[in-house]
Amino acid sequence: MHRHPSRVLRALTLLALLAGCEDLGKWKTGPDDIFRGEVIGSDANSTVDSFIRKGFASHTLLELTFDPYSSDVVAPSNDAGDTLPRTGVAGSVDTYVCPAGLERCEPDQRTPGPLTHAPLVTIDALTHDPLSQYTFPGGGRLRNYIFGVHFTSERSGQITGRDAMLFVSLMENGGVEVRVMAPSVFGPDGEGERWPALFGVFPLQRSRR
Repeated sequence: MHRHPSRVLRALTLLALLAGCEDLGKWKTGPDDIFRGEVIGSDANSTVDSFIRKGFASHTLLELTFDPYSSDVVAPSNDAGDTLPRTGVAGSVDTYVCPAGLERCEPDQRTPGPLTHAPLVTIDALTHDPLSQYTFPGGGRLRNYIFGVHFTSERSGQITGRDAMLFVSLMENGGVEVRVMAPSVFGPDGEGERWPALFGVFPLQRSRR
């Protein structure tokens, strides 16, 4: 019996996608681990931005929880092979600074950064657009994702909601590289001094919580 070539091709494509999805499991975080790292461009003066760090204090740390199955082309499934519903959230990010620029500190010692336990919101339409396959110069990146993040900024008693884009790269060494960017905005009244833009690059490695 001959099989139709298109059916064979679809089957091979599905198997390749499933294999690639399975390989992403090494970047999934559990209840006891997290990806953590410091923003590039840190220096002794936390009030001065660098050419690659805007809106993040020096020595800002970023913690990432991540579930690649929530954002992959192939939907997740359970042990029985049943397709599971997507949550629309692939993880979360939290930024903070420890005293004296320490790499670790207890939660009650942390000064919160711009992003506080912010969910990584998936953009479903990207799976049907070439942008979901974007790459950029520099080796070691196996796969890249784009997520949306909502956060708030406060100044002089005023609070405004803002949105940022997160570019998450899965690295060959098992780590993750996160780029955060958000434009500067005016406050709720649309006047006065603008809230600063955000830009930060965070190389992360898996760590215990």
